Amino acid sequence: MTTNINEGDPVSAARYRAPALEKGLDILELLARQASGMSLTVMCREMGRSLGEIYRIALALEARGYIRREAESDSFALTLRLFELASEHPPMNRLLSAALPEMQRLAAEAEQSCHLAIVTGGQLLVIAQVDSPRPMHYAVRMGARFPVLETSSGAVFLAFGGQLDALEDAKRQSPDFAGDIEQRLKEIRRTGGERRQSLVVSGVINLSRPVFDHHGVVAVLTMPFLDQRGLAVGVDQAEAAIIASAQRLSAALGGRSSAPPLAKEVAA
Repeated sequence: MTTNINEGDPVSAARYRAPALEKGLDILELLARQASGMSLTVMCREMGRSLGEIYRIALALEARGYIRREAESDSFALTLRLFELASEHPPMNRLLSAALPEMQRLAAEAEQSCHLAIVTGGQLLVIAQVDSPRPMHYAVRMGARFPVLETSSGAVFLAFGGQLDALEDAKRQSPDFAGDIEQRLKEIRRTGGERRQSLVVSGVINLSRPVFDHHGVVAVLTMPFLDQRGLAVGVDQAEAAIIASAQRLSAALGGRSSAPPLAKEVAA
């Protein structure tokens, strides 16, 4: 027997509600938007719920490892459990299985760290990272989240994603970085990626290239190039290496380097 739930029918929607599950999801979504932990009192205020409504739900999420309690502040924060679940999902698992050997090869060849990122939940999420073999290097932590427009990875993902709503969300999130974004995306599409000084770290040049599967862009491979004494590989060589790596990874995933135009470009 199949039960059909009409999402547009408020009576049907109310009949199949799961209040405890909804509260748990509300907690996870709220904590996912925070840079640091949040106390139960603040969570109650933000969610518009009483302590009695979410206390046991928070404890259950903690017991299952989805959130953790910080001893010093008694606040709650997300763990990487959701990220681990996503990594076990076949498409993500396939992407990481193909990407990690290629990233290790790239880091060794260019003598630089590199990372792989996607855009999800309105933010950039780093899903894999490989360190440079050099004793001193710059690297981005796996699992780190950033506003999309404040990163080269995010801009490249938007440029090749072709989703106008995602672009508008990113502009609202980071208005200070939205002034020249349309021109920036056009340039990224013209050159196939981005090479520019980091917007947040002085002395670092971001080298970013999209990775495609047969559906379109799935991730962005980025190398935060840090010049230093004794480095045998220059930025031009490093850029050539990351271009080749992104192409090999795309080929392994069955991708083609094609990008749909943004709605604004179609209208123009």
